[in-house]
Amino acid sequence: MKTKAFVLALSLCTLLTGNLVADELEDALSGFDDFDKTSTTNPVNTAGDDLGDLDESGFDTTPADLAGVDSSDISLVEQEPAWYSFSGYTSLLGAYNYAQKSESIVAPGDMPMDFSGLSRARAKGGLTLEMKHGDNWRSKFDVIAWYDASWAINGRENYTQDVLDVYESFFDIKDAYVQGSLTQSLDLKFGRQVVIWGKSDSIRITDVINPLDNREAGMVDIEDLRLSEVMTRLDYYFGDWGLSGIIIHEPRLEIEAAFGSDYRPSNIFGPPIPYDKFPDRVEPDWNIDNTQYAMSLDGRFSGWDISYYAAHVYDNRFDIEFVDTTPIRYYDKINMIGVAGNVVSGSWLFKAESAFINDINYRSTDRKNRLDALIGFDYMGIKDTVISLELADRHIFDYEEKMLTTTLPEAVAQGTFPDFVREDSIQIAFRTSYSFDHDNATVTYLLSLAGGNGPGDSFDGGFQRLWLDYKYTDAISLNTGIVDYIGGDGIIPFYRAIEDNDRLFAEIQYSF
Repeated sequence: MKTKAFVLALSLCTLLTGNLVADELEDALSGFDDFDKTSTTNPVNTAGDDLGDLDESGFDTTPADLAGVDSSDISLVEQEPAWYSFSGYTSLLGAYNYAQKSESIVAPGDMPMDFSGLSRARAKGGLTLEMKHGDNWRSKFDVIAWYDASWAINGRENYTQDVLDVYESFFDIKDAYVQGSLTQSLDLKFGRQVVIWGKSDSIRITDVINPLDNREAGMVDIEDLRLSEVMTRLDYYFGDWGLSGIIIHEPRLEIEAAFGSDYRPSNIFGPPIPYDKFPDRVEPDWNIDNTQYAMSLDGRFSGWDISYYAAHVYDNRFDIEFVDTTPIRYYDKINMIGVAGNVVSGSWLFKAESAFINDINYRSTDRKNRLDALIGFDYMGIKDTVISLELADRHIFDYEEKMLTTTLPEAVAQGTFPDFVREDSIQIAFRTSYSFDHDNATVTYLLSLAGGNGPGDSFDGGFQRLWLDYKYTDAISLNTGIVDYIGGDGIIPFYRAIEDNDRLFAEIQYSF
């Protein structure tokens, strides 16, 4: 069944792109802009700065144009642009799980839950306030909230409180910052914000600053999963280079799937774990010891760019420790140094990333170091089409086989959980998109697979997603598609545990 879904999706993308005529990539990708404090790199020269410069016809208003205009109306023409603007959106999202069994797998004594059928009926809204403070400073405040009625429709009493807490409602401050220029070459940005590192569109290598919202793995792209954190960022520009220093004040962890849910079933580590036996997570306090630090150096040149990174940030892996006799999950920090670059050649964009991470706290053994590397390309030589392929490898130094083969009962006997990691973990991401209807519609296919070396079958699993983004009007847009989860046959159980989460989804959004 999985093979058929893969062949159908890949065939559809081939039909969409195969008969198109190659078209040379034009000036938009002929190179990268140099750092220029008077253009895009200066945060005060972003969207909204040109408000009021043009009249409704789109042409400059000159004194000659005002001849014959009553003096009482001149103030309306020459009025200053608004120093603030509001925007926002509302949306309705529905999803239907057509492959899930009616009862989840549970440990003896636990309540089975039904995740089949209607799995999302979500009303969502977002509001953004942007303000200008003089010529050199601006601020942004962006909040989102949603409520999912599917749990009430399906019966809230049929689900654990943990599942309801994670999936029934959500509120988040996405952005809350002020930014501006301290000098001609030095910018400051303070508040809750997102910092994106690296060149990959689908795989995280050097992109370690912000945690992710991992409640629904495979449903949403990385660009929509990053969670903002409160940080102070200084950017210094010199020539073609930009140097950034970041202090992350907020020790925010990933939003994880609820234990026992369809995205983190009780058998995700092997035999089902009772709901009350899965350790709680300790959230780090805001203090000096939990402050994180990062630095980057970016150079942008004609046709290529390069970035160097260093970070001391929280890892997304948990470890186990005991408080009295109660196990708890906690997260530790890692050190990362990395490099990433892009090169444009005709219709090709080549990308590469590498990161050395030390002091990773694996559960089944001592701390280890790891080297992550990625190569990939984007090809834009077919009209209205982008084809992307990325390949990554994560290599663990001083590897021990028990990091892969330790079972759940063996790990629990030692007071911990299995790692289930390979010496070399391979990840591949293939993406192709085709735009039509004057760029109002885009159909995209994404395939992500994981595997590597080690005992047993080296294929661990993955997912594929096919979706359509359609802009019906300037205010109304539609997103609809299908997600197919691929369970592996290897020793790692994570993908097998969620392989029945296949679902159809659709979202309609109104922006204002």
